[in-house]
Amino acid sequence: MYVSMSILSMSILTFRTDAPFLSPVRPFLPGLAFSAMAGVFIYLGDRAIDSAYVDGLLVALLLGIVIKNLAPSAEWHKTGARYTGRNVLEFAVMILGASVFLPDITKSGTGLFALILTGVLGSMGLAYLVGHVALGLNRKLAILVGVGNSICGNSAVAVMAPVINARPSDVAAAIGISAILGATQILLLQFLAPIFGLSDYHYGIVAGMAVYAMAQVYSASALVSQTSASVAIVVKLTRVLMLSPMVIAAQIIQKRHASNGVVRETPEISEGARDLPWHRPTAAFFITRWTPWFVLGFIILSTLRSSGFIGEELGGQVRDISKLLFIVAMVGIGLGVDLRSIVSVGPRVALTIATVIAFMITLSIIAGSFLDAA
Repeated sequence: MYVSMSILSMSILTFRTDAPFLSPVRPFLPGLAFSAMAGVFIYLGDRAIDSAYVDGLLVALLLGIVIKNLAPSAEWHKTGARYTGRNVLEFAVMILGASVFLPDITKSGTGLFALILTGVLGSMGLAYLVGHVALGLNRKLAILVGVGNSICGNSAVAVMAPVINARPSDVAAAIGISAILGATQILLLQFLAPIFGLSDYHYGIVAGMAVYAMAQVYSASALVSQTSASVAIVVKLTRVLMLSPMVIAAQIIQKRHASNGVVRETPEISEGARDLPWHRPTAAFFITRWTPWFVLGFIILSTLRSSGFIGEELGGQVRDISKLLFIVAMVGIGLGVDLRSIVSVGPRVALTIATVIAFMITLSIIAGSFLDAA
């Protein structure tokens, strides 16, 4: 697959035309084409396999990383991959809003919602303190670790990355190491039920709070009972719905670090993308000074979905398209990752994640007992 896609991508690279309107686009085509083709293959394979142990986002990221590090001096994909890892990612975030039904958050009840909110905010703060302050991880990587393990796994990392202008290596470290530790929870978390005498309902709260990705949440909870799985999914979905306000908060904090109203981009990701004729201007409009365009679009679409203007079936179809675009973007991000940068931070990232997981488990076991009794 890699050989055939590389040949096609290279053929696009060597394609020449005198058409003026294609001149600024030509450098982007090889990286875009490869990312798109690889993303489609991975997306179809992910749907066919449908395994809790294998996530399409992780596979796409790893494919890009492998290709980048097998030929670190290759330049054919560089410009297009950077554009894919930023702009395609942002568009995927925006249309994801069409699948978010905000009233679902009220179904969990005030007590459970308070527990989830405490867990999300506490995990974010703990990841920052342990990762950045204590262990010396860069601020953006600590934020990605926090948002991924407190909200909704790989998707949360992918959504937050362009908001804080995270580097590809930060995204790779946060997703790769979190996914590995998350997979181990599927096998090990179930033993907490007999050890602490947890009911099915209580264990569902623990699994929904502590496990990294949605598929892993279902697997880790369904191993105990279907009741546990149902509770865990509700808890996890409530965590997912906190992504949008968390992203907006991160954007506000990010803007406070800036010296003016200009949107600051990370050259490693966005360099060259501004040459495209349709690239967004660097001077921010008033409405997007505090909220990026794709987050604003996410909010508008989620509002339309919640008010019934976008139906459940259409929302599900848009969610599938968004997942495909996320996978395509992950290939592009992976193509910009140097493995040496991940190895250097690996143990510190793992320790930060383990601390967050321990916090979530402890909080949900203690506080969840009161909800279980109620």
